[in-house]
Amino acid sequence: MDKDSGGMSKAFKDPGALPEGFVYRDQRGRYPWWVRSVDRITTEVDASTWERKVVDKILMMLGPQNEEAKAQLEVARKRMLDKMRNNQPGGRLQDFALHYASETYFAAGIDMFTAGFITNMFDVRAAVSTLIHPPDELGVPRWEGTEEEASAMVEAAGIHLGASQVGFTALNPDWLQAMVRVDPQIEEIKTTEDGRILVPERLKYVIVLACQVPMAAQTRAPSQIGDAADRSGYENRQMAWERMFNFIKGLGYQAEMMPGLMIPTIPFALMAGLGEMGRMNRLVSPLYGGAIRLETILTDLPLALDKPIDFGLQAFCRGCKKCAKACPANALSMEDEPSWEPKGSYSTRGKKVWYDDCDRCMDYTGSQHLYCGACLAACNLEQGQQDIPARRGQGPGGQVAGDVPVHGLHG
Repeated sequence: MDKDSGGMSKAFKDPGALPEGFVYRDQRGRYPWWVRSVDRITTEVDASTWERKVVDKILMMLGPQNEEAKAQLEVARKRMLDKMRNNQPGGRLQDFALHYASETYFAAGIDMFTAGFITNMFDVRAAVSTLIHPPDELGVPRWEGTEEEASAMVEAAGIHLGASQVGFTALNPDWLQAMVRVDPQIEEIKTTEDGRILVPERLKYVIVLACQVPMAAQTRAPSQIGDAADRSGYENRQMAWERMFNFIKGLGYQAEMMPGLMIPTIPFALMAGLGEMGRMNRLVSPLYGGAIRLETILTDLPLALDKPIDFGLQAFCRGCKKCAKACPANALSMEDEPSWEPKGSYSTRGKKVWYDDCDRCMDYTGSQHLYCGACLAACNLEQGQQDIPARRGQGPGGQVAGDVPVHGLHG
């Protein structure tokens, strides 16, 4: 662990277990009976081999200067227009229009005409960030309450503001990217001359938002309709995220983005009990499958944390393999057991998972100009076929949540 990470490194003596020195929420009633609250994530991690590299191949492959990417997208655009002219279901003009209308406010992703990034989302963020009136402006004291009261309030606000679920965890310095450090000596996020990003230790609470992708359209992946679901999921997440920034600031506390490129949201979502790692090498929710979009907020508002969960996904994914069979790029593992050995140039060491071959995935999606999502559409959990209780096997022990109907979880 990094010597400049202060007390936060001391709190995380085991990277996959609960950090010490925090208040935890009562987890009963959060999920149906077959989802257990546990004291460590169900994915094995090895801090001695942990990699914190910045996976920048995506950034290098994009941009107007990259002729290879432009040539690939030119082929993909021709393929897309052929489908449109032939009125092929999933590739018709109306399907294409739905896809791009679904990212009206998200306004981010790959521009197929320039092979570069669309970054209008930053303009949207700058505009909406002015729509707050913090307590110091109003001349009143900031909101105060217990950690448990704060988490209950923020969760309720998050659901109202567009999130499907909200979880809370702490800032683990080992899960930040290599250029990001936690510094107990500073008060504001700053960038050093050598390119390091320093985060003040007081921003040690992490709010994790999960937003569901529209299920009906997602089942049409890979197609323009499936892409409309993908983009809607990101756009809904973006709007809930921006609203939550404003809410926390409106209470009188700081709310900041997680620093870095290709921000690692999944480890924090695992610790916040929003899901487990599945065969598709993505977080899978017991309520929504893999069809969710995640985002994080750093804050100094003291919060009661959530615990990881175990709903038998590791045993279930060993035998299911539906997502791997559905992958048109053959990018998902068909092995019975997860592995410590990374696959492809995007993968990082230090975790035992079913690694996906992102090189194959990216080659396929680039050649088709689709975000795909076939693996998400194939998942039993996304389709509401929640037969895991009968097949969950013997997972780690832990507290069993109350027997609460799924539809009543957010009441």
